[in-house]
Amino acid sequence: MKMRPLGATGLNVAPIGLGAAQLGSSEYDHSKEIVFKALDMGVNYFDTARGYWDSEIKLGKALKGERENVIVSSKTTGKTKEEAANHIEESLQRLQTDYIDNYHLHALSDLDDVDVRLGGPLEALLEAREAGKIRHIGVTGHTFPSVLVAALKRFKFDTFLVPLNIVEREPLAELIPLALETKLGVTIMKPVATGLLPAPLALRWLMNQPIAVAVPGATTVAEMEQNATIGAQDDHTLSEAEEAEVTQWALDLATDRCRICMECLPCPSDIEIPGTLGTDVMYNHYRSMGPAKFAEFPWEISRVEDEWQKRESTIAKIDDHAACDSCMQCESRCPYGLPIVSMLRSMSPNMKDMLDIWSKESSKV
Repeated sequence: MKMRPLGATGLNVAPIGLGAAQLGSSEYDHSKEIVFKALDMGVNYFDTARGYWDSEIKLGKALKGERENVIVSSKTTGKTKEEAANHIEESLQRLQTDYIDNYHLHALSDLDDVDVRLGGPLEALLEAREAGKIRHIGVTGHTFPSVLVAALKRFKFDTFLVPLNIVEREPLAELIPLALETKLGVTIMKPVATGLLPAPLALRWLMNQPIAVAVPGATTVAEMEQNATIGAQDDHTLSEAEEAEVTQWALDLATDRCRICMECLPCPSDIEIPGTLGTDVMYNHYRSMGPAKFAEFPWEISRVEDEWQKRESTIAKIDDHAACDSCMQCESRCPYGLPIVSMLRSMSPNMKDMLDIWSKESSKV
């Protein structure tokens, strides 16, 4: 793959990396093969986080012997200096490394959160950089790009990670131009809108945007190979037919894709709406694989056990028609006009099927 500069960091990255969140769902041998395929295909940027279950541990094991040839990114959601410092130490241990190339203040939610995270937590990252434990400081956000714009104007970060895809183009208006002006490394998450977009088209579209690297996840070796193959193409120019397809996908998903802006919250029924609609990794597995392959997948048992109770609780809350039907506050707040209640209800039968599949598979063990 033709390398791109990661802002002013001095690092060069292949334009397609690997987002490691999905590695937390499968057994190590399965996730290891995905990482090995990425390396074979020329991928050199791996993005993980403490919050991605045990993905740091799996990534650290799989990258053993390749550390100097790859760029590793991780993150902290810590709200205090002590918490962020502890997270850095834990990430170093889990990744089996002496340093992390890019370490991010993760998921800044609003301007109040900017004030908090650019206080003690940022101090912890600065001290870690001084000590050589991390090399570059970044920031990530899922909400309105204006939150990250505010953060970038207050501190000279080295990189940032933000959702960008055919549907979610808001960062192109102000955030990414600001990054280019100040020579920040632009890294992209949710490039295929958590599986709603066809990956070949979505990634080809993204390769034409002013970014350094996109980090789609992969649940199989075949998916990893497909993604990296797009990055390796010499020409990403879209044909007239592909441009028309991009336009149609943007229209079709305009009112069917949660942007994780958090405006729908708080929910009186305590449904974590953005996480359910916008970034539900396990549900995305089911939707992408289909029931049969979902049943055959080599699940990490601890991940399923952690998920089970939370999923049952989410289903119960969604199915409480009396609460949702008498409320509808989320839909009145949504700036994108999403039919949130019906979207959640449409997920409930599939969530129940997920639990039924896991129950049948666990009974075979």
